[in-house]
Amino acid sequence: MARRKAGAVPQLQHHKATGQGKVHLSGRDFYCGKWDSDDCKRKYDQLIAEWLHNGRRPPVRGSQEADRATVDAMPPSDRGTVINADTAGASDSGLPTATSLLVCEIAARYMEHCESYYRDADGRLTSSFGNAKQAVIKLSPFFDVPAASFGPKRLQEMRSLLVEQGRSRKGCNTLVKEVKRLFRWAESQELVPGGTVHGLDSVEPLKRGRTTAAELPPVKPVSDAIIEATLKHLPTVVADMVRIQRLTGARSSEVCFMRPCDFDCSAEVWEYRPHRHKTDYLDDGIEKVIPIGPRAQEILAAYFDRPKDAYCFSPEESEAERRAAMRERRKSKVQPSQQNRRKKKPKRTPRDHYTRDTYRRAIQRAAEKAKVTVWTPHQIRHTTATEVRREFGIEASQTFLGHKDANVTQIYAERNLDLARKVARQLG
Repeated sequence: MARRKAGAVPQLQHHKATGQGKVHLSGRDFYCGKWDSDDCKRKYDQLIAEWLHNGRRPPVRGSQEADRATVDAMPPSDRGTVINADTAGASDSGLPTATSLLVCEIAARYMEHCESYYRDADGRLTSSFGNAKQAVIKLSPFFDVPAASFGPKRLQEMRSLLVEQGRSRKGCNTLVKEVKRLFRWAESQELVPGGTVHGLDSVEPLKRGRTTAAELPPVKPVSDAIIEATLKHLPTVVADMVRIQRLTGARSSEVCFMRPCDFDCSAEVWEYRPHRHKTDYLDDGIEKVIPIGPRAQEILAAYFDRPKDAYCFSPEESEAERRAAMRERRKSKVQPSQQNRRKKKPKRTPRDHYTRDTYRRAIQRAAEKAKVTVWTPHQIRHTTATEVRREFGIEASQTFLGHKDANVTQIYAERNLDLARKVARQLG
């Protein structure tokens, strides 16, 4: 049998004599329950998380906590006493109390709340729901832990497991923040004792250079040369979307949601007011306005020949244009059976507008065809922000991008080193 590499995490093993899963940690065997069951895998993840957080030392359990990972290995006479410890906080009426609910129970209630709360104006689930779902998935190793006993130490154990699984530092911080939000909601519903969130808030985010978690590369602007090379392989509709985003610096979703009725064309510079945008859920009374210059107006004018409330950039129109171009390039005669090959009831039909995901995927496919570095629409915003800052300054860049705080603009606009170089030439 091959020896485990130094520093590797011990794997879950099958203990055939008892039919359980077993893991060997620091000279001790820990049993995790029935082999190859979800409960066994969850207990294994929980043990590994505690082991990593304790500096690769055996997990230490408090006197009031039942060691659920070894319950199945205990004699039947002792097993009932341990299992009853989990329900010690139940009320006399049989209803669960804040001290008896498990993490899995409050997680299930929280997801029901998120499914109705995190929806946009069209009723679709937002990305916040996805973040909450990911946090609940990463909490699964602790589902059988009483929610009242899930404190800072448990949260750090979960984070240690995330780091071991290869999550980035920012990804770990995001998931930890989502878990805190889950327990904050649970405390507001009196599902956990008061003060639980205060303890979880004592866990500070991972800091750069103070953790072994990987660092994500920063988002950089995409050069105009790469954009031009990609445009040659994009459909006309998507190519125009890229050109408009490059000229306006708008977010990709704001370009996708453009409709003729959202534009005020009475002045020399048009004003675009998106009916949906990233921060429209904030009740701050600030209206989102994107100025549209002459070059962008020229592109948009061709998409105003439709109902005022229809989206300018339609995947259905783009697909019809692609098929027409294929038909024109065809050299052989079209057979009668191939005049219309569309399915009567297709499983997927084009939507009435692009989403930021379909827009991004179209660009990435075109970049691969152009054999250039694969880039995303978000990088176009960085490119425009850098150009505006270089020509007009940080305040103009902040206003043009629609940021409330100049510190946010610093993220998008690459620092202009021309002034620093000028000072160095004179002083150095």
